[in-house]
Amino acid sequence: MTNDIIRVRLGKIIVYIVLLLWLVLTVYPLIFTLLSSLKSQNDLFSNVFGLPKKIMFQNYYDLFVVKKIQNNILHSLFISCSTIGIQIVICSMAAFVLSRFKFKFSNALLIFFMAGILIPQQSVLIPITLMAKTFNGFNNYLFMIIIYVAFGVPNFVFITTGFMKGLPREMEEAALIDGCSLPRIFWRIIMPLSIPAIASAAILSFFGAWNDLILALILLKNDAMQTISLGLISFTNEQFSNYTGQFAAVIVSIVPTLVLYFILQKQIMKGMTAGAVKG
Repeated sequence: MTNDIIRVRLGKIIVYIVLLLWLVLTVYPLIFTLLSSLKSQNDLFSNVFGLPKKIMFQNYYDLFVVKKIQNNILHSLFISCSTIGIQIVICSMAAFVLSRFKFKFSNALLIFFMAGILIPQQSVLIPITLMAKTFNGFNNYLFMIIIYVAFGVPNFVFITTGFMKGLPREMEEAALIDGCSLPRIFWRIIMPLSIPAIASAAILSFFGAWNDLILALILLKNDAMQTISLGLISFTNEQFSNYTGQFAAVIVSIVPTLVLYFILQKQIMKGMTAGAVKG
């Protein structure tokens, strides 16, 4: 018994050490970037890994007042929020049908959606460029949003369908007996219960649209319409030797994603662990 206890404790210690190392590897780059963004150039070169000798907000001032990076942030927020808003409505409805109704090609339709996950974005850049030329898609946020929605649909449908399949049918059956219509069942019962899965899928879609560079680089030729990714490239090209300013730009670009994650953290955890607790 004593050997078993020692073995269990030793295993826990090893796990904690591995987790601690992983924490350092993932969190330290963020802390280093934040601290470096608060330094002057001279302070950075003379004290690379230490704390700032004097906290400087000049880098952030230059970003928002001179570069006006808030415009890039607003553009990306509009595109990303519009993308997930459309996906929530369309994909949730599709997932409801695929998870609750059995018809001739239901399984084939689900496989069709899942197959879209295997298609890399880079493989369809030429068709997208040709479509943009035909349908006036250059410098067109609506065209970009449609493309982002299309790329996010397979993953969104896959996540929400799997979650909805695990929801009990008793509440729906009781609602039908009480005379509730299918649309009302969907909006009043299924959607609230599916919020964890929807939040998980939505934040993945948000990250995809927010961090995208390739499509934005191809479709947005107007500097006034640049997203945050293009804004970072533009700032780096203009201030290629301003390393502290580049650190500040990175921090500014990741703040919205961190805020969104912390807002939806509880729902995301529920969505990730829902399948693990079902017997």
